Amino acid sequence: MDEQEAVNEEVAEQAAEKASRRPVKRRRRQPERRYRFGPHKRQPLPQLRYWREALLVVFLLTAVLFLINPFPRLAQARATVSRPPQPLAVTPPAEPDVGYCIVGNFQEWNGRSTPLVDDGTEGDRTAGDGIYSRTVIFAEPDRYLWRVMPCGQWETAVPEKSAWVFVTSPNQPITFTFNPAMPPSNLWPRSYALTANDTLPARVVAVGSFQAKRWDSEDARTAMEPIGNGRYQLATRIPLPNTYETYVGIQGRNEGIGASGRSLEPIPLEFTTEFPAEMIVIQYDARTDRIAVLSGMPWWLSWLSFGWGARIIAGISILGIFLLGSQIGYRRVVLRPDWQYNAGCPTCEAHDLQRISRETSDYLLSLIGVPVRRYKCNQCGWEGRRIYRKHH
Repeated sequence: MDEQEAVNEEVAEQAAEKASRRPVKRRRRQPERRYRFGPHKRQPLPQLRYWREALLVVFLLTAVLFLINPFPRLAQARATVSRPPQPLAVTPPAEPDVGYCIVGNFQEWNGRSTPLVDDGTEGDRTAGDGIYSRTVIFAEPDRYLWRVMPCGQWETAVPEKSAWVFVTSPNQPITFTFNPAMPPSNLWPRSYALTANDTLPARVVAVGSFQAKRWDSEDARTAMEPIGNGRYQLATRIPLPNTYETYVGIQGRNEGIGASGRSLEPIPLEFTTEFPAEMIVIQYDARTDRIAVLSGMPWWLSWLSFGWGARIIAGISILGIFLLGSQIGYRRVVLRPDWQYNAGCPTCEAHDLQRISRETSDYLLSLIGVPVRRYKCNQCGWEGRRIYRKHH
């Protein structure tokens, strides 16, 4: 047994010696696997410190834009301009050799006795401006009829049916004006304008087949409102799509202003609506006694231009300006952390304040941007809110 053990020990020593001579195989280090979409640390979102001020500027610009309201010009450019059902039968010549005369029942319809002048006299304002005028003194108040024509040429007298003028006091001077070359516009008559500086006996109304009671001059719902500079306007919605006719009349009377100007039998303008409740705009210029009808505008543009759209948006913007301005002023003047910290406790003015748990109302104030915390005074026991100052 001893010999056998000695042999075993010798074999073990030889095996250990061989093992020590063998090189040690080092295990290769596996490269680190990186995943593109692996978890990563989220960066905090940037704080928008002046978002109230930026929103206030937006509200200011919006309010100014919609108070100025530039949309009517855009709407008129997009609108369909109405025309009379038939072309006007008479268009006076621009510069007749015989000049222009006014005729009427106040001067026995004499086609040559009352010429219009463009020399700065007889009521004409500016000599040589192409606008012809004449002042006539009326002895008795009444409604008088008149027309304008190249002197003695009845076949080119306008309007086709006699115009009218209202005299309201004895010996009243009335100036008649005729412009034979009006600049292009949406208003009718297109090429000329005739008017008188009288006073209408009632307000002007839009009269036509679109009214609930057709051609009703006493309908106050279609009365036209002044919009400045002697102009009047009615923006109304037409219930059903169809083709309609209209002119401007005098409330409760038969006289009106149509495609040929003032007339006892006004020539209407024709317009067509394409969808229910489409807005149309009827315009009247009292300085020249001409009218226009606009239709075919996009609903949103007509709402902004002639409806309540611009005023509603301007009102919302003004409300936003008031609320944001109040909040910004309150935060910058009243809710200043430095001031509140320097003031300390509102009861004893001590600065020995200790933070305590916030209530629900404190969290709600924080949500709307007021950084409040709740404190307790260690001197007098007061508990309440203070604006939180981060560096304190």
